[in-house]
Amino acid sequence: MPEVQSPALSKIIKRLELIKNLISLEEVDEINSHISKLVQLTTTPELDNIIIFLREKCYSKAIIAIEAFINRHNTVAIYADPEIETLKFEVKSLEAEITNLSSEKADFEKLIHEFGVRHNNELGELIIKILNFRKEKSKGTLQQEEAEKDFEDFSNNYEATKKETIASLTEEEVRELKDKYRKCSKLCHPDVVGEGQKEIAHSIFMELKTAYESNDLQKVTEILKKIQQSDAFTNIESTVNEKSSLKAKIQSLRQRIYELEAAIISVKNSDTYKTILRINNWDEYFSEIKQQLQEQLIKSANGCK
Repeated sequence: MPEVQSPALSKIIKRLELIKNLISLEEVDEINSHISKLVQLTTTPELDNIIIFLREKCYSKAIIAIEAFINRHNTVAIYADPEIETLKFEVKSLEAEITNLSSEKADFEKLIHEFGVRHNNELGELIIKILNFRKEKSKGTLQQEEAEKDFEDFSNNYEATKKETIASLTEEEVRELKDKYRKCSKLCHPDVVGEGQKEIAHSIFMELKTAYESNDLQKVTEILKKIQQSDAFTNIESTVNEKSSLKAKIQSLRQRIYELEAAIISVKNSDTYKTILRINNWDEYFSEIKQQLQEQLIKSANGCK
């Protein structure tokens, strides 16, 4: 029974045919990128010779070697269901879209988180004092329950977040943080890893997200390095091979994309995000709000005398 061509060999042959066509079309400027991709697929003495010919611009020898390689391996009966390869490519494309959308959402959430931490650090104590005055003043009135709830809710949130800090980074470090976060997200995002890896991926991803929101460049770097060294995660398209499973996965990924797009719209429509967009200078904004709250606190204190 004839041997079935492996997916890797199939990709190599397609890549070589593409290179051969580029040579025939005299579009040699595009060949280098395809050489790099060819090297990534595999390496054998036969392919090494082809790559050497191409890099040395010995195109006539390269064409002969490419045709010999293709003819030799095409003598083996080959059948690879083209739909499976197409479905795998679709999964891979959807995975990339998910990680891009997830990173976009993370950027919005990071901005809101930074604003919230600074809001609590600069204004939290003043707001608590004002709410406490309101609570005391409302005793025995219809507003008492609402005032007590406002005080309790803000106090609980303030206590939970007042110790949070956002590291100060240079513009270069901010770019490095964002770049490493995106690289790491593509490797360990729970939506794009194999089924058996989702739990550990979720744990690592949440740790990554917390470090990103805190501008913890060192932690993000450590997580990325650890994942790259361990090579612990495989993506979905490399672990699923059945048509039905691939189609189900595509449907699931499209649903996840829809959810992420909806979540991004929700964040952008939030009152906090709209407020942030209106602020040109955070220093001036918090200074102005702080002054207003101090004046309000004096009035509240006088009102309780």
